[in-house]
Amino acid sequence: MLTFKNQELAPVINFLGKLALAPKASRCRSKLIKKLMEKYEEFSEDEKNLFEKYGERDDKGNLVKTDDGNYKLVPETAKECLKEQRILVDEEVMIALDEIEEKVKYLVAQLDELDIEFSGNDAVIYDTLMDKLEEEI
Repeated sequence: MLTFKNQELAPVINFLGKLALAPKASRCRSKLIKKLMEKYEEFSEDEKNLFEKYGERDDKGNLVKTDDGNYKLVPETAKECLKEQRILVDEEVMIALDEIEEKVKYLVAQLDELDIEFSGNDAVIYDTLMDKLEEEI
């Protein structure tokens, strides 16, 4: 069972999605991304519910967005919203690998043999992902 924080889901999905992998590893990656996406969609829905609860609304009852595309919060409850959002992004989610358990070793082997140099955020994501996957094999 893989465990990620909600805030790690999107970076891991994006990282995995841009890698060129051999067929067996690619199939496993695609199935893993599908499972990660399910959890990310749940997270996104939970986050949207927070903004529904704490977001500022216009005259028509629609949520107001700031110039940078984020939802504007009601000033009186913004602190509470941000506290709940922090808890949500740090929440751990479990991803069952039962149906791809046998294929994970191909994905790990392929990721381990990649002839790519990672730096910055990609290096951190790669390290985190490999640690979690290696625990599964």
